[in-house]
Amino acid sequence: MKWEVQISILLVVFSIFFYFINYLAFHDTVFIEKYILVQLGFLPLSVLLVTIVLNSLMVRKERMERMEKLNIVVGSFFADIGKDLLRYISKYDRTITDIACSIHSLSKEPESFHKFKNVVEKRNYTVNFEKINLYELKKYVMEKRDIVINLLDNPVIIEHERFMDLLWILLHLIEELRMTIDFESMNSEDREDLKGDIERLYRLLAYEWIKYLHYLRDNYPHIYRYEIKSNPFVPHAYHARSAD
Repeated sequence: MKWEVQISILLVVFSIFFYFINYLAFHDTVFIEKYILVQLGFLPLSVLLVTIVLNSLMVRKERMERMEKLNIVVGSFFADIGKDLLRYISKYDRTITDIACSIHSLSKEPESFHKFKNVVEKRNYTVNFEKINLYELKKYVMEKRDIVINLLDNPVIIEHERFMDLLWILLHLIEELRMTIDFESMNSEDREDLKGDIERLYRLLAYEWIKYLHYLRDNYPHIYRYEIKSNPFVPHAYHARSAD
């Protein structure tokens, strides 16, 4: 028998016991009957308050706590590797200045970030693959491999599908780079695959950083101001620690 059923039976027995004690003490069945009817009348309101209103508030609080934990993880990722990687890849995007300038011109209106996230998501992310120093990129991401694996083990990110995709693509790219010894001897198909993976990672990095920036603006303005100063879409931004 499940514990919920056992508790339910126990509570009913206690209720009957106390009603019985009341009857023995006062012999007032009318009062007991009226009291039971009053309680049954209040029961729907009790269900409404406890199971709907209070439960909704608790669920909302739990969701906010989970989102807070998730954004801490996302912030840690961008501090450790994400921003530097985004800064490194975006250097080889010929049209990146539009994003860099738009970030600094964002207004404080709530809709401004929502519109900008849509622009970032739908943007075409193309890099000048031939100019990327793949040996340098390989060395950098290999040093950060354990960070990515540890983040994937964090249960908090399970609820964030896009961020999980970002980590999986990054780990896949790391493995691709690790397994390649001589990048000059790669055939055209392998080069296209690697270029595609870098551009997919670039898209997710850009979108997740803008999304994280939005969260900071609404919750931690002082950190938001620092992030704007160290904008990874600007190669030599304040306090930059690029992969190159």
